[in-house]
Amino acid sequence: MIMEYEMKLNILARFFYYIEQVKYIPFDYSSYEEQSLCYFVANRYINENKADELIQALIDTNDDDYIKSIRDYVQYTALNEVRKKYENR
Repeated sequence: MIMEYEMKLNILARFFYYIEQVKYIPFDYSSYEEQSLCYFVANRYINENKADELIQALIDTNDDDYIKSIRDYVQYTALNEVRKKYENR
């Protein structure tokens, strides 16, 4: 699966956030420190060329945390698009 860097980074950061423990707080409402750590780990996976293999394994196993991460990222992206639309009025 081919993903842009930004999308891969955001989805993996969310995935690492949600696998840490049972999380009922959405990623965007977590602390700056927690988000930073998740982005750091995601970036490291990408830079060490481990991200694609991990993502494929998560897809193959239909991982619940990965699915939650994608849904969270899609909502985040959609919300930003709506914000941009209304800011440009």
